[in-house]
Amino acid sequence: MSGPVSHATHLSAQDIADLRLNGLPSTKAGVRVRASTEGWPFELRKVRGGEASFYSVAGLPDAARADLISRRADAALSAMRPVGRPKGDWFDRHPDVADAIMVILAQHKHASTRVMEMLKAQFDELPSLRSLKRYILKIEQQHKVLLTAERDPDKFKSQYRPALGRMDATVSYAHEMWEIDTTKADVMCTDGRKAILGIIDRWSRRTRFLVVESESAQSVRQMLVTTMLAWGVMPAVLKVDNGSGFINASIIASLDAVGITLDACLPGHPEDKPHVERVFGTFNRERASMLKGFLGHDVAQAQQLRARAKKKNGRAVIEAAIDSAELQRILDAWVDGTYHQRKHSMLGMPPMEKWQRSPTPARGVPSESLLKIAFSAVIGTATVTKRGVRWKNGRYWADSLVPFMGKQVMLRWDEGDLGALYVFDEAGHYVDTAINVQREGFSQQAAALAARREMTAFLNQQREELKKKKASFSIDKAVDAVLRDEAERAGKLTHFPRPTEARSTPAMDSIAHAPALSVPDAAQLDALLVKPAPVRSTRTPADKMTEADAIIAAAKRGEPVDADALKRAQLYATTAEYRAEKTMIVAFGTPAAAPAQRRQGAA
Repeated sequence: MSGPVSHATHLSAQDIADLRLNGLPSTKAGVRVRASTEGWPFELRKVRGGEASFYSVAGLPDAARADLISRRADAALSAMRPVGRPKGDWFDRHPDVADAIMVILAQHKHASTRVMEMLKAQFDELPSLRSLKRYILKIEQQHKVLLTAERDPDKFKSQYRPALGRMDATVSYAHEMWEIDTTKADVMCTDGRKAILGIIDRWSRRTRFLVVESESAQSVRQMLVTTMLAWGVMPAVLKVDNGSGFINASIIASLDAVGITLDACLPGHPEDKPHVERVFGTFNRERASMLKGFLGHDVAQAQQLRARAKKKNGRAVIEAAIDSAELQRILDAWVDGTYHQRKHSMLGMPPMEKWQRSPTPARGVPSESLLKIAFSAVIGTATVTKRGVRWKNGRYWADSLVPFMGKQVMLRWDEGDLGALYVFDEAGHYVDTAINVQREGFSQQAAALAARREMTAFLNQQREELKKKKASFSIDKAVDAVLRDEAERAGKLTHFPRPTEARSTPAMDSIAHAPALSVPDAAQLDALLVKPAPVRSTRTPADKMTEADAIIAAAKRGEPVDADALKRAQLYATTAEYRAEKTMIVAFGTPAAAPAQRRQGAA
């Protein structure tokens, strides 16, 4: 590389082609096509014969940029080494040791004594410890960016990687995209350390927080529903990271149901949603650090706070002073009372003013009841049977499930109600809310009767449709026609007689002389087929009750009792007839009269 190109912040297409960087074309035309396709940032500069595009080194693809940085670092090291007769300090005369030190420091910022130990394992000739300390300091100063990129990529992104563009340039109106994220609260509450969910509108920076137990699918759905109802709008796109609270079946199904696009960041790229992370940091600096129970922003600050607490109270423990409800009130007051009303440095105006200037209206929010169903938790699939659908050892039923008998449906659930399930068909359309009559406190008998009535109505409707179809097609007529055609075809078939000869056996001869049988007429057949009328039992319900009680009592006393008789007695004791007789004894002191006896008494 030439000197000017090696340190330039912008390169021409020819320069990039000559460098043959990793992953890039080696021709000028190829570089131009690649730059145009991927939208590399560039600036126009005057050159001989007109103007030419010079592309920003910071805007090159990651692989190519890393290749260029590595070459520049090697060139810088090479520039430190004299050519010809060795001159300068010790490290100029021992470039292999200098290279090894660079490799060691790129991995981790080791102390000079540790570096010396690692050098001893490979080299016989070593510098003094004082010279090594000075050289390490020199390397740390001259190659700060490279060493930071190798040791701590996140720190490199936040401090050194060029950020010329703005993420809010990707949106053009309010609520086009919401960013959502969660963070551990930097304040200890009396009811435990909580998490904070945050939502921010990328275009206007309108923000909302919610204190939750953890980043779960349930808390994320609660945050989305309450925010949409509070703001009266829905986003077109929801930007999330790859946490399990954001990427799960319930969230995906819920967003799909209301038409919100889920846009997940690439793994390891939290900078794709910078605004919500930045507003977390702003609150922590401005308010969290003022509260009792503040835990610190990082490990070093936390250690300082614990040391301060130990000096003051004798215990290195940060004591909580507010509960989660109070933390929620503080968050709401800061957002609505300060953040939304002051001038935003990037917007040039307060977020609420920016929100009101949106050139395009946002999507309106549906009803709360619709959101409750749409953002319910996905349980899984189930097959509808005559007893409904089964979940958690309970049966759930809705009259609308009758047409789905034997079919699979999708079940969803509102965590706050164990007695109801939301049923969706295979296409994802809502069918009905199935109820568990025991868990909801409804009458199971009434639900069963309602289910039977619905089944009867469904069958009646189907039978009516079948009846209409029967009017245009008669099975009896079709069968008659088939038989008639068959008989006609049989009548037209002529069988020519085959030659035969008479044969006989003694048995056949004996049968030939048997007397003719007399065939009974219809009246005689009816008389033969008449069955005797069944003899009805004369035992009354009171007799049955008395007998059952006697058998059960004998068994309890330890007397020998027939096992089958005891089972019948115990089964009878569970019937409505038995309970009615018992009720009559309690009410009147005598068993209920038999039906025949009651009719005679009435006469």
